[in-house]
Amino acid sequence: MHRNALFLLLLLPQLLVGQVNRKGTWHLAIGASLGAHNTQYISTSTVSVPILGGTYQVRTEENDGAATVLFPIDVQYGLARPVSVGLFVEPGAYLDSNNTRTNSLVLFGFQPRAYIINHDRFCWSASLQIGSGSLRINDTEGGVDNEARYAGPLFGLGSGVGFYFGEHIGLRTDLRYLGSALRIKDYSENGQAVDLSAFEAELNTTGFTLQVALALRF
Repeated sequence: MHRNALFLLLLLPQLLVGQVNRKGTWHLAIGASLGAHNTQYISTSTVSVPILGGTYQVRTEENDGAATVLFPIDVQYGLARPVSVGLFVEPGAYLDSNNTRTNSLVLFGFQPRAYIINHDRFCWSASLQIGSGSLRINDTEGGVDNEARYAGPLFGLGSGVGFYFGEHIGLRTDLRYLGSALRIKDYSENGQAVDLSAFEAELNTTGFTLQVALALRF
């Protein structure tokens, strides 16, 4: 009995050191993700009709789908064995049904992570993403070059597993639910800014992303 207790006391420090996450551990993940999203585009224009003696709002709504290709970079710091916190940035592209347009998409924000299983070479974790997105779309229509910029908040819930081949290098896969509400901020035609005081537009998205990343820990 005493020998078993002594053995466990000697082994405990080794078990703690061997966990994927612990207090003071730095994590870096660099990878790629593919996403599928439902989209809702809502625009509202204020139109003045002098003959009728007033202004009127014209509202349109379009539902569609889109895909995203992103290249996430995630940095985490272990606050304790079951918890780490960090930041993420994800540059990439947003691909809707109109594939003739070019665009750039960037997501960034704060990401805490809880480790449900935290072993030597394997972990299973859940994460929360709170941040912002910025989308820039360029299009040409009727000989006019248009550029629109959208920005707004995003919210995500994710879960993933990590497999480590050694002390410092591993592979992570994460599945994430993501929602965003991006409002139009700027619009220009042939490089000239257009007044948006009588126009509002919002792009709402909900969907899932699957991410695979090279994982490093220090």
